[in-house]
Amino acid sequence: MADPNAEYWTIPDIAEHWGISPQTIRSYRSRGRGELPPEDAKFGRTPAWKPRTILEFQRPGKGARTDLGGK
Repeated sequence: MADPNAEYWTIPDIAEHWGISPQTIRSYRSRGRGELPPEDAKFGRTPAWKPRTILEFQRPGKGARTDLGGK
């Protein structure tokens, strides 16, 4: 399991924590529909999030229409 005491989590850490593939996390990020919070930092081209950001993030439920933008 991803270390909740780490300074930052990367895509593989988030994927491990949520039990999904890293590619799914990349898809969430590229779609920009609120399925993933904005990154807290970037190291080169690698996005990173503080564990707290991910742990406190309310994920949309399975099947939620994130493409509607709250309409």
